[in-house]
Order: sequence, then C-alpha cells, then structure tokens
Amino acid sequence: MQARPFSHSQLNTMLLSVLLTLQSALAWTAEEKDETWYQIEVIIAKRGANVQTLESFALRPDSIAWPQGQILRPFDPDTSDFTELENVEFIALPSEQRMLNNEVQTLHNNKSYQVLMHQSWRQILKGNKAINWIDIKEGNTWAGHYQLEGSLGFSKGRFLHVHSQLHLNQFPSVIDESDLPEQTKSLTTWRSWVPTVERRYSLIQRRKMRSKELHYLDHPKLVLLVKIIPYEPAEPILEAEIVLKVTPDDTRTLVDLTVLNVSE
Repeated sequence: MQARPFSHSQLNTMLLSVLLTLQSALAWTAEEKDETWYQIEVIIAKRGANVQTLESFALRPDSIAWPQGQILRPFDPDTSDFTELENVEFIALPSEQRMLNNEVQTLHNNKSYQVLMHQSWRQILKGNKAINWIDIKEGNTWAGHYQLEGSLGFSKGRFLHVHSQLHLNQFPSVIDESDLPEQTKSLTTWRSWVPTVERRYSLIQRRKMRSKELHYLDHPKLVLLVKIIPYEPAEPILEAEIVLKVTPDDTRTLVDLTVLNVSE
C-alpha cells in the first residue's frame, strides 16, 4: 500500500505546530537564564493596642501551615568573611548596608508601632515566576509558636512580586489573681497558662512591585515595608596559586599559575 503524500494545508499545519513548540521552548529557556541579583529589605511592625479596628479575629484559632523557605544566615563581623556579603545569597546584612534605617527609626520613635523585624539580604530571582520563600520567626515563643511567624516569598516574571503569609500570634496573658474573686481564680489560672494561641492576625497578600520603590502592605494589626533593588555581585578574587615545577635538571622552582607564561 503506497503512503499518500501530505497535502499543502497539512504541511502548513505541521510546520506551524513545530514553530510554536520551538518558540515556547526558547521562551522557557530564556526565562530560566534570566537570573538577576537583588538586595531585598523588609520591615515588619506591629500596630499598638490603641489602634482601633472594626475587623474581628477568631478566639483560639485553628492550626495553620505556610510554605517553608530559606533561613537567613546571621553575619558576625568578628568571625565572618566579609567577601561573602558580596556574592553569597541569604546572608543577613549588617545595619550599615541596609537601605531602610531611617524608616525603621521613625517607627521606633512612634509609640503606635512596635518593630518586630528588620532584615536585609541578597539573592537571585529567576524570570520563571517561581516563588522564593524566606522563613520568618521573631519575638517570644509560646506553645511551639513565635509571636511573629510565617514566610515571605519573592518572585519575578514581567514584574516583581512579594507574597506574604505572616501570622502575628497573641498569647494568653498572665493575670495577677490577688484582686480576683475566689470562684474565678482557678478558671483564670487555667486560661492564663494553657499552651495555645489566644488570637492570630494574618497578613496574606500578593503584591506587584517595582524595583527601587518602597512598598507598603497594610493590615489592622501589622505593617509590612518592602524594598527591592538590583544588585551587582562582586567578582570572585583570583588568588595566586603557587606550585612547585620540576625542571629537567631536577631543580625545583616556584611558579605563579595566575601569570601567563608566553614562552610555553
């Protein structure tokens, strides 16, 4: 049986399909190679109890989960290598390399806010929209929870995006029973020390961002300030490598491998 040749329209359809597949593959490859270094800085503050809100929050909320991410590595100026700050990701930058010191000082001076976290670090974001999560754990702990916990994510497509899954936990307060009626003391004691979260205030948002601009995410109980700027990592320093070279007369000489030998 002789195979029938493809018609002109069938050949055009097949060619178009191949071209679209190739274009999609090339676009995906370009996105994968689109890697950009950024310096990211974050301030998270808690609003004071005097700030009124009409929003209600559940008493003793259910357990929740959030994406786990990178843990920022602390930097000790006395023991750490300063060159790592230039080209290693996820190192918490010292205060002199942060961008929002004035903003965090303004919040410290305002009694309506309590700063819970101020961190800055450098990392690579790829242009494939993948979310890079950073673990957040700050403040006091109780019942296996931190006062502030959750994660922040950052992604890059056509625009930069910040993804917040932050949870501010309110723990039971310890009450002085000396002035309470006798019949309420046992109940109050149990409620004061029960290992649970009394209330939880969650900031779950996704926000499109522009680099070099300060962005503000608002919430009745939390304030999130984020700034992202492009960063150019330093080139690694090539150190001279000294080795022993044996000559024909068995005399050993020192050779610097970083120096080009034009005679060879």
